[in-house]
Amino acid sequence: MSASATALATSAPANPGDAHDFARANEAHFDEHAHKTDEEHPEARPIANLAAESMREAFPQYFDKERTELLDYACGVGYVSQALRPYVRNIVGVDISQKSVDIYNKQAEDLGFASDIRAVRAELKGEPGELDGAKFDLVVCSAAYHHFPSIQETTRALASLLKPGGALLVVDIKAAPDGKVLFPENLFPLVPYRQGFTEEVMRAAFEDAGLTEFEMKDGKTKPEGPKIDLAWFIARGVKAVSSGSA
Repeated sequence: MSASATALATSAPANPGDAHDFARANEAHFDEHAHKTDEEHPEARPIANLAAESMREAFPQYFDKERTELLDYACGVGYVSQALRPYVRNIVGVDISQKSVDIYNKQAEDLGFASDIRAVRAELKGEPGELDGAKFDLVVCSAAYHHFPSIQETTRALASLLKPGGALLVVDIKAAPDGKVLFPENLFPLVPYRQGFTEEVMRAAFEDAGLTEFEMKDGKTKPEGPKIDLAWFIARGVKAVSSGSA
């Protein structure tokens, strides 16, 4: 078995035999709590701003105000999109929570950004015709991979929406050296990947999706609080340009 195959085989989320539907649990949770994001998580916007800054500093070549068409997956209420808006041509946000999407679009309208950024409710599966067949120069996903039931399936779906030469950037939580659980028990119903991610696991997921030029760098994002101390990373993969591409 190859190193990538081994990493994929050992990166299954918690309780892989459990019938618990993490996608529906997250949808219900964020539909209920999206309007209270600032109240319940005052650190959310600062974290999003740092995540956006980290992506731009780590991989500046993907941010072009005149050209870059960006997909923000698991966009939530839009904090990362708002932070990246000045550095790209336009943004499409996608989230499983309709309430989050509604707030995203209302904030964009109130801030005068509606012509540049918009969100839709969708759960991407990598099927033909998703998002009306749109393809993107850049796909970003910040602080959401640990919520997905399968990062392999999610990465394949996101890779399918990239233009040749386009990049996927993922910001998420780095596994601790001792492999300890990093999330409190009350979040277990929402978080299948409770130990964060190693570089080997992320590389395997990206390579399984056909992405090349994998790289993983340390991120700046670090939430404040006494309960958990998290280290963050930025992972990059690129969709190869085939010999037949223009």
